[in-house]
Amino acid sequence: MLIDCSYFMAGRRHIQNASLGRMPNPNAIEVNNAIESYIESYQEGFLIRMLGPVIGQKVQDYLTNSGNGDACIEAVCERLKESFADYVFYRIVQENNTQATITGLVRLKCANEYVSPIRRQVIVWNTMVERNRIFAEWCRSSDCAVSGIEISSAMLTKINSLNL
Repeated sequence: MLIDCSYFMAGRRHIQNASLGRMPNPNAIEVNNAIESYIESYQEGFLIRMLGPVIGQKVQDYLTNSGNGDACIEAVCERLKESFADYVFYRIVQENNTQATITGLVRLKCANEYVSPIRRQVIVWNTMVERNRIFAEWCRSSDCAVSGIEISSAMLTKINSLNL
């Protein structure tokens, strides 16, 4: 896999009870399994959107087969990890914001705070877009040894709270 649960243990993508290694509480296993399920579900589609169908599938196959030391693919993967973590977090927030209150806010498992899910989604998506734009610039530079990368315009387009 491109990323693991460590991307969701602290910071702005924090998900309560996400853990590595020893499980500090009984909920950690369930939370980690849910996160890993999202990672597995969205990794291939993300790679295809960020790299195009041919290279995206090649990278997916590389990751699935535990990699064989291809330095070019490893460089691409390294540059996509944070962006993919944002994408996974966006999907988690999007699909789990069902506990509306009278004020329209929901209680997320992110730092035990009340957060507007729409606002949180917009912030994390737009952060991902900024990372993707930096990645796109790198792809156009001579530093990138992989040719033929095709990034979907949707992955480079910011959204607002109305999802426009």
